[in-house]
Amino acid sequence: MSPHPVPVTTPLSHADVLAVERAEAEYFRRFLDRAPTPDRERLGISTASVRGGVVAVVTADPSRYWTKALGFGADGPVDDTLVAEVVDVSTAAGATEGVLAIAPAFLPTDWSAICERHGLVAGSRWAKSVRAVDTDTDDDTARTDLPVRRLTVDDVPGWARIIREAFGMTEPDLSPMLRGAVEDPVAHVFGAFDGDLLVGAAALHVVDGVGSLNTGGTLPSHRGRGVQSALIAARAAAARAAGCRLLTAETGGAETDPSYRNLGRAGFVRAYHRVNWRWTA
Repeated sequence: MSPHPVPVTTPLSHADVLAVERAEAEYFRRFLDRAPTPDRERLGISTASVRGGVVAVVTADPSRYWTKALGFGADGPVDDTLVAEVVDVSTAAGATEGVLAIAPAFLPTDWSAICERHGLVAGSRWAKSVRAVDTDTDDDTARTDLPVRRLTVDDVPGWARIIREAFGMTEPDLSPMLRGAVEDPVAHVFGAFDGDLLVGAAALHVVDGVGSLNTGGTLPSHRGRGVQSALIAARAAAARAAGCRLLTAETGGAETDPSYRNLGRAGFVRAYHRVNWRWTA
């Protein structure tokens, strides 16, 4: 492992960029699609496939985080037609705004002109980090005085509380989606406990040899005790057992972001930054 705690940029092949983007898109889709039908109807959840990517809409989400299109670059170029289709599919499902997330490797040379024609505005920027599954890590990064184990459906209310407090997602209630992830055969969800209290949790989705780390958080009362580093280690072990060759995760773009630094200590390096392009109908 690099002695530096903050990831640095590393080149990633075109095929691997596509693999990590599609792994993220697939776990995003599975979160939404595996919610029970009554909850999908209540939350206005819909997903669609467009040129191999995923277009997701959650009309009951005031943050609009879940109304997003991602995973493009394999089945045709990113162009005017793709952007128009994403917006058309999203608005037909009830969205009035959303995000288009495209890896910089797949942006065309006329992207600025496309943005101008469709009113796309650059929003927040995320850092995509990667690590080979067989990369050795410093054992100190995985130490916590709290026990870590796989979660069951009984732990979902505690996990939902963690997500609410970590990300401020008070609405909608994510419990139906989180329960679906716990029951998903391609997902592995781990949590850290202080007695009977779930204080930190995070998920791994295994997609075509890529282990995608996501949906992690720790209660404010238990931060600074190595919880997320231990959960990264637990998920890395699960990815290795599942035969993955790459681990990937996305965080806020700032190098001061705690999640970003936790990944660096666990041997991840930044592959690229990706802009969230916002559209409004």
